Amino acid sequence: MQDIVVTAQKRAENLQNTPLAVSALTAEVLEARGISDVGDISAIAPNLTTSITPSSTTNITVHIRGIGESDPVLTVDSPVGIYVDGVVIGRTTGAVFDLVDLERVEVLRGPQGTLYGRNTTGGAVNFIAAKPADTFKGSQSFSYGNLDYLMSRTSIDTGEIGNSGLKFKLSYVHKQRDGYADDLNQPDKRDPGASNSDAFRIAARFDNGGPVRVDYAFDYNDAKSYAIPFQLAYVRSDIAGYFANSEALGGNPLVYSRDRLNTLRLNQGLLHDKVRGHTLTVEADVSDNLTLRSLTGIRKWTNSVAEADMDGNDGLRGFTVSPSIVVPPDYAFVPLGVNEIRLFSGVNERFQKQFSQELNLLGQIGDKLEFVLGGFYFHEKASEDNPSQLALILQSPTPIPLGGGLTTDYFATDLAPPFYYRHTSESTAVFGQATYHVTDRFNLTGGLRYTHDRKHMDQIASIARDVTKSFSQLNWAASADYQFTDRIMGYARVATGYKAGGFNPRSVGGGFDPEKIISYEAGIKSELFDRRLRLNLTGFHSRYKDLQVSQFLAGSSGASSITVNAGKATYTGAEAEILAQPVKGVTFNAALGYVDRTYKTFIIRDAATDSLINVADEARFGYSASTTANAGLQFDTEALEIGKLSARLDWTYRGRIYFHPLDRLNPYNRQISDAGVGRFDARVALSEVDLGRARATVALWGKNITNKDYLYAGIDFGSLGFAGVSYAEPRTYGMDVKFEF
Repeated sequence: MQDIVVTAQKRAENLQNTPLAVSALTAEVLEARGISDVGDISAIAPNLTTSITPSSTTNITVHIRGIGESDPVLTVDSPVGIYVDGVVIGRTTGAVFDLVDLERVEVLRGPQGTLYGRNTTGGAVNFIAAKPADTFKGSQSFSYGNLDYLMSRTSIDTGEIGNSGLKFKLSYVHKQRDGYADDLNQPDKRDPGASNSDAFRIAARFDNGGPVRVDYAFDYNDAKSYAIPFQLAYVRSDIAGYFANSEALGGNPLVYSRDRLNTLRLNQGLLHDKVRGHTLTVEADVSDNLTLRSLTGIRKWTNSVAEADMDGNDGLRGFTVSPSIVVPPDYAFVPLGVNEIRLFSGVNERFQKQFSQELNLLGQIGDKLEFVLGGFYFHEKASEDNPSQLALILQSPTPIPLGGGLTTDYFATDLAPPFYYRHTSESTAVFGQATYHVTDRFNLTGGLRYTHDRKHMDQIASIARDVTKSFSQLNWAASADYQFTDRIMGYARVATGYKAGGFNPRSVGGGFDPEKIISYEAGIKSELFDRRLRLNLTGFHSRYKDLQVSQFLAGSSGASSITVNAGKATYTGAEAEILAQPVKGVTFNAALGYVDRTYKTFIIRDAATDSLINVADEARFGYSASTTANAGLQFDTEALEIGKLSARLDWTYRGRIYFHPLDRLNPYNRQISDAGVGRFDARVALSEVDLGRARATVALWGKNITNKDYLYAGIDFGSLGFAGVSYAEPRTYGMDVKFEF
């Protein structure tokens, strides 16, 4: 089987010799599985789940071993780090962008607090782009599929220019498609889930064989889209009663269902995301055993949401009164007559800009000691302006006449709570890790990292405040690995991690503290039967302290939420990965992950008694499943006269997921949870077709080929009296044609 080189420990090493729970996919496998961005990575590793969040197409939640963050607010960090060529992506909001010309993807499971730093308590995902090639080459791909999916991908390598040591890679991708639910108010190109994006990347490398090597890349993404479909799933009886007269009053009927609705009437506008990034890596060989590396990253993301429809209905009508009905001390009842009603909607303008600088000193002392020393600096600025429009429906003490013999027992008042803040974050760290080769087969590794974080939030609305907090933490990791045979290695690892504290601008509280983890892990990595079977097994037990939990609590103040240090939790689980080539031309891969998650304490304030209570026995873990699995089978023929034929079938499974931690605060939480689901993808390709000066590949593919209905997300709006869900894509299929020259 092919060796896979990873850089999980900041230096190049064989995947099977790395004493970490790490999964990696090469460029060939990524192409066969159709993986091009962070939204596609669920099938890469065990205990890994991803979901697109509502009112977006580019915001994602990533969970590893049950650890992740679902709140898209720009002041709450994700505990799973996402990196592109070693540069951290500061926000998971806006993180779904095209990554052009990927060389491989690495998924590191478990806390990576020593080498990767804060906010990697769950793990890290590293996307590594292909470097410019030594010789001239190029490729052009076209794809077409249902939903009018169209893609064009161009890649050109210049090769070395003369004897200068300079080479370049230019890549460009255009994608467009219609949405996957029919919005009766819009043409197909503006249906929910529709998108039109352009992305390009320019990479340059200088390497003339001397002691200095330089890599620079600029990437740019411009995506226009319409949010994934959001539909009402449940409504409280008073909400349904209020809208019972909507159609008679000249509006549309209230539509809701827990089953997928293929036809909707929405009021949503354009989403526009722009991502720009600069990455500069400089390596200098100080001596034969010492290398200095500098990694500089600048990234910027802007996002605008013209209108977010969070009630799945447009054109509802009902009797309204002035907002003065909720204003003390008079609570004046001022009728406004029959008007159009929006249960919940909003607009948004978001901005994030970051600068990061990392220095590494990689060296070796004799034959026994390898080390990495480093320093890290990160600075981020972000802002969000997200006013909401919502309807608060109240019961009338007496029936209200509507004319034409109609009456209602309810009335609504339109509220427009503002929401605006600016946020800065600064982090500095120093770290080191060393591996001592006790014998040719036995190694000991230890690492330390000290981190200092400072966060500042200037909030203008809906709560006016100017707050600053600082945090610091010393993390450590220690591991031992032993090479039982040339192809079997065992390891044990203990590591700590830390997720920075901060502020939630949607929460009344003053802020939240850091969360901390200690994780114990042991594993076996093996290649058996003359390297026809690769089997990796991992067991782990993690203990969390001051676990940060976000809870959505919409109300009259808008889309509010709270982030609290709920208490303590444990995560115990196992993972297995298999890659087998039993006979020539047949490849089988599989992965299974299970994690038993238990809250030890989950402290909340009981609204009825105003006292603190422990609700650990009823709390749930959101947006992640206890069981994940995937399997793939690929057949490759010998080169035929017309080319090489291959066929691949992939299956991906995740168990039941919940979207909120507490049923008592979100009464529809159980109803909008999603049962376990398995999805099949398939691809058949004819490659290496000789066209003279070029080679061609033709492929037919399908995703979710059995057309399973499953959810990306769900929201229970709590006291507002309704809940909704966002369904993932139904079956899609198409054809690829690729030319290589």
